[in-house]
Amino acid sequence: MNHLIYICDDDSHIVRAISMKLRKAGFEVECFPNGFECWEKAREQAPHMIITDLQMPLMNGLELCEKIRELETTRSIPITLLTGKGFEFDHNEYMQKLKITNVMVKPFSPKKLLTQVQESLNLTNDVIG
Repeated sequence: MNHLIYICDDDSHIVRAISMKLRKAGFEVECFPNGFECWEKAREQAPHMIITDLQMPLMNGLELCEKIRELETTRSIPITLLTGKGFEFDHNEYMQKLKITNVMVKPFSPKKLLTQVQESLNLTNDVIG
């Protein structure tokens, strides 16, 4: 079974890099330019994991995380939050409050992100691409 991962980011370069890395590793990937579109799709079909940017138009990453945690069908989905804020953003507070699985500061290594995805989905014995 392929694991479905939603990538939500308004930066097309980041979306392309992440989606290529994950698809090469055998994941099914759907991409969204904002949190609202990702939320709409997650309500229809819950993914196995979400990777979202913090700052986006229409609905930012934190708002998306709040919505995801509200529904029973999406509540336990692992979420990785990407941020360019670095030290300006209190990772620990939001990780606990919104049950965010991982926070990665931009720029980040796509290989490290892939490792975190596999760990979040308990796929650590799979080959890392």
